[in-house]
Amino acid sequence: MPIQILAPDVANKIAAGEVVERPASVVKEIVENAIDAESASVSVDLRAGGKRLIKISDNGIGMNREDALIAIERHATSKINNIEDLESIQTFGFRGEALPSIASISKLELLTRTADQLEGTKITIEGGTVQSVEESGCSPGTHISVENLFHNVPARLKFLKTETTEINHITNQIMWAALAHTSIAFSLRHNDRSLLNVRVCESVIERVRLLYGKDLAESLIEIESEQPSFKMHAFIGNADLTKSNRNYQLFFLNRRPIRSKIISAALNEAMQSFITKGRYAVAFLFLTMDMEEVDVNVHPAKIEVRFRDERSIYSQIVRLLSSGIYRHKYIPTIDTAEQPVINEIQPTNAADWSPPKQTQHQIDRRKMQRIDGSSVMKPVASQTKEQAETLGKTPSTEGNTVSSNVALDPSQNQGEMVTELSRVEVQPSRQVIPDGTGLELLDMDCIELKTSLFNTYILAEGKDEVFIIDQHVASERVLYERYVTQFKEEDVPSQGLLLPVTIEAVQQQLTTFDRHMDLFKKIGFDIENFGGSTILIRAVPPILSTRLVTIVVMDLLDQLAESDSNEIDMLKIQDDALIMLSCRSAVKAGDKLAMEEMMSLVKELSQANHPFNCPHSRPIIIKMSKNELESRFHRR
Repeated sequence: MPIQILAPDVANKIAAGEVVERPASVVKEIVENAIDAESASVSVDLRAGGKRLIKISDNGIGMNREDALIAIERHATSKINNIEDLESIQTFGFRGEALPSIASISKLELLTRTADQLEGTKITIEGGTVQSVEESGCSPGTHISVENLFHNVPARLKFLKTETTEINHITNQIMWAALAHTSIAFSLRHNDRSLLNVRVCESVIERVRLLYGKDLAESLIEIESEQPSFKMHAFIGNADLTKSNRNYQLFFLNRRPIRSKIISAALNEAMQSFITKGRYAVAFLFLTMDMEEVDVNVHPAKIEVRFRDERSIYSQIVRLLSSGIYRHKYIPTIDTAEQPVINEIQPTNAADWSPPKQTQHQIDRRKMQRIDGSSVMKPVASQTKEQAETLGKTPSTEGNTVSSNVALDPSQNQGEMVTELSRVEVQPSRQVIPDGTGLELLDMDCIELKTSLFNTYILAEGKDEVFIIDQHVASERVLYERYVTQFKEEDVPSQGLLLPVTIEAVQQQLTTFDRHMDLFKKIGFDIENFGGSTILIRAVPPILSTRLVTIVVMDLLDQLAESDSNEIDMLKIQDDALIMLSCRSAVKAGDKLAMEEMMSLVKELSQANHPFNCPHSRPIIIKMSKNELESRFHRR
């Protein structure tokens, strides 16, 4: 076929295919134009999931007759004049393709009027051809009606999803716009039924409350920071608020909803120490940045962006989110009162979503709660108590309590910890942390260590609160951070064994060992291939029990082999090895600890960088209020 110039109607339909994928694309483009037009209110009315009718009205500045006629031409825009303007674009629409592209695959009616005009302009277009232009009465602003979308592109029409799916995509677009523009009221109706109706709000958190419900809004941690290159305003779900997918991770750049692998990776990096594997954080993240530092013109729908200095943006977001989370107390709260179910509308990071239905399990669970008051976990609101010095008394003996004069002074060297935990059978009834022992990051007031529950959980009493600390995961966190510090300083100690330990390994393990022999030495092992299928161990990290040497080394070899097969980078392999070594070396559930040992453990935990979750992201501490206890015993 010879080279030829495409007919205008064919070119328009091709352009429409780039801009308009489905009804939600039409809504996105027209709503963005309404926002650019300084609208204070935007309403969307739909029929048949947007396939039959999309009607969008705004009360913005509107257009006169001349501008309206130009607006339906391709590449007509009031947003830019030259190529340099693309580097500082602040508006949402700027290519001038939306209206002509939509008009080429539908019947479009444009009705618009400026505030100083007596009459508006009505333009009707069908299949890209102007049918009529006339004067018409209308309110100030712009009103666009799109009927029979894709009626002349049957292939595209055939691939549209069900009415419910298309409505979900449209709802997603409106919710994104509503989150980004709290000063604009939005409404969405489908087949004369109201789906969304949000008023003007003074803050993002107020808009979140309207869209997602009070429970979710009160479970968010607010993090705000201004850096030389950008400003960040983020709302991150606290310790109890996680999801099974990334649908609640929403990113905005200069109030434009975007999809960004850089921001997503930074969020994942910042949250991985706090979120259990397989769960995802709830995050609403707003960035404000000089447009010269970002390119929004890399995707026809302007969903994806490219940052000029991606490495810097990534590292700064990780640091800001991490420090913001540390400033809040990431501790789950036990609350057995019946709680309303959080609104499960699920906007996605420019991906599919649908409002989930209540499962029978959820319904049965709520029935059980009403019948017998069985407990549920409630997200914790952000903590705002200022740090206070803890008050207490010197330990004393009473009855079967263990006398101790251990001073838990945070200024002491936190690297000094009991390496061989004695098995003291006598359990203390009460122990108070001495004066000046303020738990720095845990920030507990007037804390008293009470006892051990089931030889697994350390029970502490704070001001009108009860804290329960899992001794195993607390010990694991303390050991892991110690190992990380020693590993970075290449100063992991090693303790020789009285008798070397031999291990019979399979060929895959031997291959893995040869590849990672240096790693074993770096984490405190004196280990070598003794010939044949035998591995000889002469020294181990001091904290590792001799009886666990074989198990730990074999588990490490298996884990390293699996990491190799998945091509995980070396830093990840090293970290996994330190996590496993910490877990195996930590105090176990069921180990009886003396009060001195519990106090020493809690002291080191208070000085940890991440005191709220173990390296596997399991919670270390949970708390229960005095009010909750009293309500369970019908005291209030």
